[in-house]
Amino acid sequence: MPEVSERIAGLSDNKRRLLERLLQEKAASAAVADKHKPVSFVATGSPASKTSSSASKPLSGEDFSLNEVKANYKRFYDAVNTQLDSSVFGAFSFFLNYGYVPDFSRQYSSIELPDHFINKNSVRLVLELIGEYVLDDQRILDVGCGRGGTVFVIKQFFKPHSIQGLDLSSNAIASCRANHKYDNVRFHEGDAEKLPFSNEEFEIVTNVESSHSYPNVNAFYAEVFRVLAPGGCFLYTDLMPVETIAANLAELKRIGFVMELERDITRNVLLSCDEVATTRVSAFDSGNDQNLMSNFLATPGSQVYEDMRSKRWSYRIYRFRKPAVV
Repeated sequence: MPEVSERIAGLSDNKRRLLERLLQEKAASAAVADKHKPVSFVATGSPASKTSSSASKPLSGEDFSLNEVKANYKRFYDAVNTQLDSSVFGAFSFFLNYGYVPDFSRQYSSIELPDHFINKNSVRLVLELIGEYVLDDQRILDVGCGRGGTVFVIKQFFKPHSIQGLDLSSNAIASCRANHKYDNVRFHEGDAEKLPFSNEEFEIVTNVESSHSYPNVNAFYAEVFRVLAPGGCFLYTDLMPVETIAANLAELKRIGFVMELERDITRNVLLSCDEVATTRVSAFDSGNDQNLMSNFLATPGSQVYEDMRSKRWSYRIYRFRKPAVV
């Protein structure tokens, strides 16, 4: 499977190590069936350790299929949601994104949040993605909706016609349905690379810090283009390896998208990690593999944090338009 090999080969060493840990997550996958028990993300093997014989062995298409990669991401995020829902933080833990803190650069959101707004940094990230774009009376699809944070922000500050949220994690969707009960909002379990919606069904598609886990991101881009109505908008933000950005943009252009906005917000995301990442660890079980969780939450000093700080990885905001005449 050359596509899998190429995509895995393009990952940083750290991301390959994280994926290897993810795919070996026996404890989490076994415990996730019981939603009422906390689950520990304890790797059964430590491929990143200095003593492991597989420490430097790259993943290949022969080792894993696209479906296996997806299945393991699903198990991991099911476990994340199970653990949050079993904690005191579950009822208001709507976000898994790293967040955004303003600096001296231009800020695009016109909404001022109170100083003590709950999940303030994560809300800011969504508001900066939306910026000055008009969401009122629009049909919106949020792909990779997670625990419903983006849907929550849109409902708090805008008046959309309707919102559909989609996520691969069964437990994330269960959490969304329990915590975000609005007449014009629906949540669906599904695959970002095979969106279960009709052609030209939405005016806006959002995707927040999710696409880096898609084994075939080009299929996702094509699906977004398909479900957008002519003239529709794709609001997109994620952390990505710098060496992959040009290829991603070229594919989006080839599909037919026109880029209207590109922002590098890595500094703002790092400022948010400095503020909140370490405290977020307390929302999870103390028996977790701490290196894995530090990278998952991008705590200062973790490899993910250092990859951003050293500019090997870049956190971007994009706005793409599907032409009115295709």
